[in-house]
Amino acid sequence: MTQNPTAVSQPEIKGTSKRPSHDFSPLSVLQFVPAALTPSATVSVLDSAAQATRMGKTLSVKRYISTVGRASLCGFCLLSLLLMGRPSHAATFTEISDAGSLPATAQITAGSGFLTEIDGKLSPADGDGQDMYLIHIDGGGTFSAATVGGASFDTELFLFDANGKGVYANDDASGDFAPSMLRAYTSLTPITPGDYYLAITQCCSAPVSSDGQIFTIAGPNHRALSGPTGAGGALPVTGYAGGFVQTPGGGAYQIFLTGAYASIVTGAQVSAVPEPNVFALMLAGLGMMALLARPCRKTA
Repeated sequence: MTQNPTAVSQPEIKGTSKRPSHDFSPLSVLQFVPAALTPSATVSVLDSAAQATRMGKTLSVKRYISTVGRASLCGFCLLSLLLMGRPSHAATFTEISDAGSLPATAQITAGSGFLTEIDGKLSPADGDGQDMYLIHIDGGGTFSAATVGGASFDTELFLFDANGKGVYANDDASGDFAPSMLRAYTSLTPITPGDYYLAITQCCSAPVSSDGQIFTIAGPNHRALSGPTGAGGALPVTGYAGGFVQTPGGGAYQIFLTGAYASIVTGAQVSAVPEPNVFALMLAGLGMMALLARPCRKTA
């Protein structure tokens, strides 16, 4: 958008660090459960360097068992079983025909599991300069949306609550005439789970209410996250104002998401009752806890 060297910039995007790796896996820990369940069993710690070399992974697991105790091991095993039985899904939603630009005409996303991407297209020359989607947000500040690496034109992103009122917006993630990013874990990121409307426009088409502009993302604010601080920020969105840069502009886009789900779940039912295989694993883990809670014979 507008070039301004004094504009407030968002922090650089940092890569995620890898989880620290361990010398043993949940499955390797489970092979020591029978020994831990035996009342008279004692776990020894080998201090010999030569023995440690021969024992390899077994030594590290035995030391782990000795340190955390039987009850902690049981909890660890139960958690491992549950994680192994839990399915993981991710979904991409593709715009069907043309998504509307307001809550009443927004396209309702559908899919199963996490919604990680929305694919669509804008064509301002044909009167299609804005798209809006209904999504479900996890809450807790985990939501983010970005067109960085997903669009070749100057995008703007806007988030609205279920009533159509503005939450936060961004024009340029960095630089000028650039893709956009709504960041996670900021003071503006929604923490309440529920349905929200996510809009994408070609700059500089900004949402307005009956009282005026909802967000102030022009000028020096074009790189910053903006809350609904405009004159019309207290009211729901009713339309858009402003011309398009890079005319005719537009094109295909990808919005990359975190902390979001489709507003309609398909292909998998959401239920408070665990699936049969997961329920069986839970019972097995609870059985381990019951056994470990029994008093053990003391060794001389």
